[in-house]
Amino acid sequence: MSVLYLIVVFITNLTLAECGWTRVQRNEFVDYNLEKTPLQIKTDSLLGSGDVSRVYFYDSQSHYSGAFEIRFDSTPQYYIRGCKSHTDFPTNLPSPTDKIWKIALLKSSETINEQVGNESSAVRLVVDCNGVEVLNFVFSPSTCPYNNWVSPYLGRHVTKIWFYSRDTASDYYMSQPGPCGCSKINSSTWTATDIKYHVTAGKIFPMKPTTVGHKVIRNGGSETHTVNVSVLETVMETMLFSQPAGVAAGTTFTASVPFITTGEISLALSAPYEFSYGKEKSVEKSLKIEFECKGPAGKTSTCSVVIIQEQASVPYTMTWTNNNDQACTCEVKGLYKGVAANRMEVIINESVKV
Repeated sequence: MSVLYLIVVFITNLTLAECGWTRVQRNEFVDYNLEKTPLQIKTDSLLGSGDVSRVYFYDSQSHYSGAFEIRFDSTPQYYIRGCKSHTDFPTNLPSPTDKIWKIALLKSSETINEQVGNESSAVRLVVDCNGVEVLNFVFSPSTCPYNNWVSPYLGRHVTKIWFYSRDTASDYYMSQPGPCGCSKINSSTWTATDIKYHVTAGKIFPMKPTTVGHKVIRNGGSETHTVNVSVLETVMETMLFSQPAGVAAGTTFTASVPFITTGEISLALSAPYEFSYGKEKSVEKSLKIEFECKGPAGKTSTCSVVIIQEQASVPYTMTWTNNNDQACTCEVKGLYKGVAANRMEVIINESVKV
C-alpha cells in the first residue's frame, strides 16, 4: 500500500510541474515581476485552521516593497502589511477547499515616485479566488491608515517575491512565464484568439456533380405529360485546417469559416465550430428542390437531379495567445479547405425512343 501511495504522489507532482506550478520554497528570493504577471498560488487549507499564506514583495535591489497575507480563520481575512490590518474579505470565498489565488498589483510607470495628493493615483491590489474576484483594494490615504505604506507600495517596482517562513498555506505558485516563444503552441496553454482569411488569395474549384435522383417519362401519346417532383437530400460538407509549423499535433481550437457560395468565397463567416489541425470535420446540410418534369409527346424524357459542389482553399493567419501571459501572442499560417454543396440542379435528357 505504501508503494502505491508514493507512485500517486509522484504522478501528481509531475503533472503540476508540467503545468507550470512550482512548489513553494520559503525564505528565499524568487524573481517575479508582479506588475507584469499576476501571482497565482495554490492552497488546500481549511477555513478555521489558522493557516497563513503570506508573500513579501521586493524591488530589483531587494528593497522591501510590501506584503500580502491571507489568513484561514473561520471567517477568512486579508492583511496588507504597512497599510491594512487583518480584515474580513468583502465577499464570500468560493467553497472548494482547493483554491487557486491570483494576486495582481496594478500600477502604471507614472505611479513611481509621484506624490500622494490625489487618491486616484494610488496602486490597486486585485485578488481572485478560483476565478472569482474577492478583493479590489485601492491604496490611498483614506484606505491605508498608516503612514509607512507610501514608499514601498507607491515608490518601488516589484520584481521579486519571498514566501514568509511561517507561511503554512501556500503549496505551489505558478512560475513566471519565460520569454515568449512560438515553437510549442498547444491547446492546453494557448488559446486561438483571432483568425484572418486571405480571401483574395483563395481559389475555388467546381466538383463533378453528384446524381441523387431521376424521373423518367415515356410518353407515347400526343400531349405533353407533366409530373411534379420533389427531392430532399442530406449532404455532408467538409472543413479542414492544415497543420501549421510550430503547433503540436492534435491542437484544438474554435473558429468560424468563410461561406463558399456559387463561384466565390464570401467574406461572411459561419457560426463557430470546434476543430483539430489536420483533421477533417463534417457537417450535415439539407437541400431540397421541387420542379415539374415535362415529357413531350412521342419522346422519353429523363429529369435527373444533381448536387452542385465546390471546393475552396483559402490561406489563413491565426493568432494564438499564451494563457499565462496575455502579452505573448504568436501567428501561424496555413491553408483552409472546404467543400460546400450549395444547390441542386435539374438536367433534362430527351430521346425519340418510347
